[in-house]
Amino acid sequence: MRRILTLLAGLVLLIATPAFAGEVKALKVTVLSTMLADQGIGEWGYAALVEVDGKKILFDTGAHPDVVLRNAQSLGIDLSQVEDVVISHHHPDHTGGLLALRRALMVKNPLAISRVHVSSNIFMPRWKADGTDGNSMTKLKAAYEATGGRFVLHDGPSEIAPGVWFTGPVPRVYPEKNWSDEGLKIRTATGDVPDNIPDDAALVFDTPQGLAVLTGCGHAGIVNIATDAQKIVKGKPVFAVIGGLHLVGQSDATVDWTGAQLKRMGVKYLLAGHCTGIEATFRLRAVIGLDRHTAPVSSVGSSFTLGKGIDPGELAA
Repeated sequence: MRRILTLLAGLVLLIATPAFAGEVKALKVTVLSTMLADQGIGEWGYAALVEVDGKKILFDTGAHPDVVLRNAQSLGIDLSQVEDVVISHHHPDHTGGLLALRRALMVKNPLAISRVHVSSNIFMPRWKADGTDGNSMTKLKAAYEATGGRFVLHDGPSEIAPGVWFTGPVPRVYPEKNWSDEGLKIRTATGDVPDNIPDDAALVFDTPQGLAVLTGCGHAGIVNIATDAQKIVKGKPVFAVIGGLHLVGQSDATVDWTGAQLKRMGVKYLLAGHCTGIEATFRLRAVIGLDRHTAPVSSVGSSFTLGKGIDPGELAA
């Protein structure tokens, strides 16, 4: 009987084990929207194309409806075969291109941009002083779903492809205030509180070299995000950080602390752009101990490739 129970327990464990468990073997992240541009158009926004083990994922969609599409065309990138999208948070500089991309690309491929992974709390109202909802995702949701696309809601970490983890809402372990108080409020059981962007999420890639983290604005705090990544995939350093870290305008002390934590976690590559700030990027580079080859300022067309490192493009070379 004990042997039978042991076999049954093993069977249950096999059934419960995530179907995708595994490491990423090939990874390339190409920036499609940020402020600086070698090719295409710069804007206050963020988007990147993820190519991972033969699968393509669009991470965020920029601010203006046509920028990501035009920048992809300028770079010779075909987005029509991209079915999965990850939206890091609800702000319009990361969601502005979603509907236009879906409408343009579904003509060639009905499944293009048809599945969007988001934190489950992304649609919660953000109340303005006049009592109206300031969350632009409310209208976008209805318009996007009318095209046949769907949102996939995540309460916590989910492996959306082998070795690719969507964090869902990131726990705020450290008191990082990497967000601006715009006067919007979230209603809770104990009263209204400032909107600290609780839906902020990131992608984590489990590779043989360690963890690579891709973030849109890092409103949860890049140290909180990296800490969460190391909880999701235990026992590995965070060796690459890509995306916006929302350190623009932060004090030198805050940037230095952030850099020291990233150095402690093992970061060897930093491709920061968007809301990170140019001066903050240079300061992070110095604190972590990186150089112009391993921590350039991100621009449209710059990329990170597993096993090769960063291609900064001409602007930041």
